[in-house]
Amino acid sequence: MTTDHASVDAEVGVGPLSRIRVLDFTALVQGPLATQMLGDLGADVVKIERLEGEWSRHWGIADGHTHGQTDSFLAFNRNKRSATADLKDPQTRDRILDLAKDFDVVVENFRPGVMANLGLGYEDFAAVNPGIIFVSSSGYGQDGPYVTRPGQDMLIQALSGVMFLTGRQADPPTALGVGIADQYTGLHIVIGVLSALLHRHATGEGQRVELNLFSCMVAAQQQELTYYMNHGTVPERPVENHGSVWATAPFGIYQTGDGHLVIAMTPCPIIARALEMPGLAAFDTNAKMLENRREIYAAISDKLITGTTDHWIEVLLAEDVWCAPVHNYDQLMNDPQALHNNMFWDVGIGDGENRFRTVGTPFVFSKTPAALRRGVPDLGQHTHDIFGPVDEGSR
Repeated sequence: MTTDHASVDAEVGVGPLSRIRVLDFTALVQGPLATQMLGDLGADVVKIERLEGEWSRHWGIADGHTHGQTDSFLAFNRNKRSATADLKDPQTRDRILDLAKDFDVVVENFRPGVMANLGLGYEDFAAVNPGIIFVSSSGYGQDGPYVTRPGQDMLIQALSGVMFLTGRQADPPTALGVGIADQYTGLHIVIGVLSALLHRHATGEGQRVELNLFSCMVAAQQQELTYYMNHGTVPERPVENHGSVWATAPFGIYQTGDGHLVIAMTPCPIIARALEMPGLAAFDTNAKMLENRREIYAAISDKLITGTTDHWIEVLLAEDVWCAPVHNYDQLMNDPQALHNNMFWDVGIGDGENRFRTVGTPFVFSKTPAALRRGVPDLGQHTHDIFGPVDEGSR
């Protein structure tokens, strides 16, 4: 199913950020996701790529390709223009800085120091455009003991403690199934850009904004680390499939006769009524539900295995139990709420007829809609438009 607003490119110049221009030096996930979000919101995003293209044009998850492009690159680079440049060339550096006079934001996620060594650091941009907002995102920060280490999502999940929390008691440390550190940091990049733009609107001042994967992933554990820092311990990972070391029964993942469903925070007396299991009503406080969670989980598991997922979801929702089926991707593609929310888009590639399917934007605005204005650019597709005529040796 293709939604009307996604299948036809929207007019350039709409969206809440339609007056904002972004120079995008990012690669891989967290940076390109952030600049794609800015593009979805209307910003004019110009992606400056090395002559051979950024890394994700050549490497992606499961080596997946669609119409000759890696799926990973396609996923994070719509609503952008692409210009190629040799950043080590002095003439190119001067052209970029001259271009920056008409831009609002620079976003980069090189290792710390790389942009400055190229003569493209914050001070260089601020010298030609004092109002510039310069965002640097890295693995661990712009300085400190890990500054030279490679920063990557799974490494950050390991260092931040997230991997230690995930899974059941007998499982080894387990990574999440998505690049959560990259994507959570990408959201912070967007928040940083918007905050700095608001400050500049009020004062006229640009500034540098710094984010890093490690700090963002530590910050993602607000309540978990607050508990640990004030109690000095973390509950053991459960033997049962509760889905969280912090879970109080009946919170958990349950097998049904034909699949799985999850139950979130719901008092046991409500579960007792919904499933006609009066014995569960005795566990009527958080303390009792935590202390007896193995017994509660086993009892509910024995009940739910006797019926289908659809049957139990209907039964549980009738009593306002917080529950949901566990979808695989085939089921997600046909989920009525996902379709209603226009979450799957057709997006163009380059200036040809090829299109690919991808995830849309979750933003909804009443007056300045987020939308698809441009597809994913071919490498260097807009170099002439951005830089004007350039000698081959100075691209």
